[in-house]
Amino acid sequence: MFYFPAWLSVFASAALVALASCADTGNSWMGTNSYYLQGLSDAEQSAYIDAMAKDGAKVVRVWVNGQTAGDCQKGSLIASSVPPLETNLGAYNDATLDALDKVIVKLNDKGIKALISPHDANSLLGDYRKDVYFDKWGSAGFYQDQSAFDAYDARLSYILNYKGASSGKVWKEWSDAIMGFDLQNEPFAANTSACTNNDAQNWACGRATHIRGELGADNPILVASGGLGGDYSHGCTFMASAIACEALDAVAVHRYASVPGKWSASAADWVSQARGKLVFVEEWGIDASKYDQGATFPTEAADFNSVGLPALYWQFILPSVAQCPYTAAGDSGDHFGIVYDSGVDLAGPMQQARKSKALQDWTAVV
Repeated sequence: MFYFPAWLSVFASAALVALASCADTGNSWMGTNSYYLQGLSDAEQSAYIDAMAKDGAKVVRVWVNGQTAGDCQKGSLIASSVPPLETNLGAYNDATLDALDKVIVKLNDKGIKALISPHDANSLLGDYRKDVYFDKWGSAGFYQDQSAFDAYDARLSYILNYKGASSGKVWKEWSDAIMGFDLQNEPFAANTSACTNNDAQNWACGRATHIRGELGADNPILVASGGLGGDYSHGCTFMASAIACEALDAVAVHRYASVPGKWSASAADWVSQARGKLVFVEEWGIDASKYDQGATFPTEAADFNSVGLPALYWQFILPSVAQCPYTAAGDSGDHFGIVYDSGVDLAGPMQQARKSKALQDWTAVV
């Protein structure tokens, strides 16, 4: 792949900002992530989605996963059990997609688009999240063995061709409600050596090509990277083989930077590295154990909006219920959530995003 010399890259980045200021790129957008929304009660789902819509969210990222009734998730009590999509490889539980379909209908009714992660690479770590793919191939084989590729492609095809129990829509044809599909949540995060070596087995482009083949060439639904390698610091986000892949439409950045995150300072370089693909921040967060989120969320969001870089926060969380007391600062594994009754202004920044000129053209997508 051709690489710019450093001085030319700086020049190109500046030129991209100048071009964006002239082009009619429409407006930017913000939103959030929720990996357990489908497990909440009907009333809590509606309350959450109503709040997101009122505050100006344009996109909510959701997961194809299971939930267990009675569990606590970030202060919420899971009301409905949802099975994993695959309890056995190749045997698919429609109840998993039915639960998510109901959520997407609600999001669509409020003018919010869904971004779908069809599988979580964290299930390949071998911890409490492990699944049938880990049991069969482990963290390494999943990204190396053709048999794993075939099994995962079959999962992707099933999801894309699923017809909603609530919506009556085939997901791959439902561009009014679905912004895009990730390759996976944080591909290679369980084994980053594969992506730091530029994905010798071509897993990322192979899966992108498979998804695009199912969607069709003219389908406006995006194929997004899902945060290659996990956090940006792992060095895989703009992996050369993925950027060269024609089927990949959008580069999703996962970056849990310190405050300030210097988003505006990074944006033009990221767009330059993406070589014409859309770029957005799919996960970012402010560590509640170190920072006052009420003070820092508006300033960090303003930095995004100053250059029109779209972003999804990790996570906006409903106030905790009595059975599930919760604070983000006290969460041993995740200090980044913003709880809805914590006094943080979410509406101002998200509404401002909708008024801010986008760095790239998202008008056909969001």
